[in-house]
Amino acid sequence: MNIVRVILKNLLLYAVIIAGLFLVVLFPRNPVLSVSGKALTVQMEYHFSWQEYKENITTYIQHIWDKKSLGGTKHERLTVEDELKRFVPNSLRLLLPAFSLSLLIGIGKGIFDYRNRSNKKRIIGHGFTWLLQSIPDFFLVISIQWLVIFTFPTLRLFSQTNWYGFIVPAILISIYPMMYMARITSDALANEEGQYYIQVAQSKGFPMSKVINKHMFRNAMKTVINHMTSLMIHLLSSLIIVEYLIGYEGMAYRLITALGFGLGFHMGAFRNFEPGMIIGISLCFLLFVIIAQVLGFIMKRSLRIP
Repeated sequence: MNIVRVILKNLLLYAVIIAGLFLVVLFPRNPVLSVSGKALTVQMEYHFSWQEYKENITTYIQHIWDKKSLGGTKHERLTVEDELKRFVPNSLRLLLPAFSLSLLIGIGKGIFDYRNRSNKKRIIGHGFTWLLQSIPDFFLVISIQWLVIFTFPTLRLFSQTNWYGFIVPAILISIYPMMYMARITSDALANEEGQYYIQVAQSKGFPMSKVINKHMFRNAMKTVINHMTSLMIHLLSSLIIVEYLIGYEGMAYRLITALGFGLGFHMGAFRNFEPGMIIGISLCFLLFVIIAQVLGFIMKRSLRIP
């Protein structure tokens, strides 16, 4: 019964998120341009209209129902689905290895941080974790990008035409989420201190490493798995920064182009704003978050964690 309640709660939450997404993206944003005076001065005005807002929503939903498509793009012959088929696989090449690195190395780093929290190695433990989390993402990405370019000038490590072009971007995406998982793991292990089962294990002469690996880690995994959704959100945030800064043509890069940032106008409308594309990519982001949540549930069941 609890599982059914959780599923219904999540479905309601996702429905609210999707409805909010439609309301934000389809909000009227077309200014009215007019020319006045002998100097032909161009004036721009904006007037909100509930009728226009309603028409935007009903027209778009009707288009989805009739055409079975999320809409067109700035490219006349390409639909949103065509663009998603091109850009989403490129991002998956980064997200899958970045997710694995963040989870595996992050947990391992968290165990290392916990075990060395009281000795000289804490500098490369908690100290290094804190340092990487303190540096802004964009600064870290730019610094590593320039370091790689000057260190390996003959290798096209950021080119999508090479099979290994995903390696460096995937590592860049995983850095902050990796340190996030390390901190969560270390804190979860620290919360197990003082428990009765640890005192019993230590009284039997078990080394601390065995106590951590066989007893504390299993109990701490419940906290770690509960942060799977947050981990995916951090990865998607890093994905947007990395793809934009290095020009990697994935779905996050396409999202930024679909937003149409800039001051250019065309016939009173934003030139490159693509509502269908924004909704399509946002739904893909939501899907990845749901997959991470389901994966966490499967891991709990597999490890028999309540």
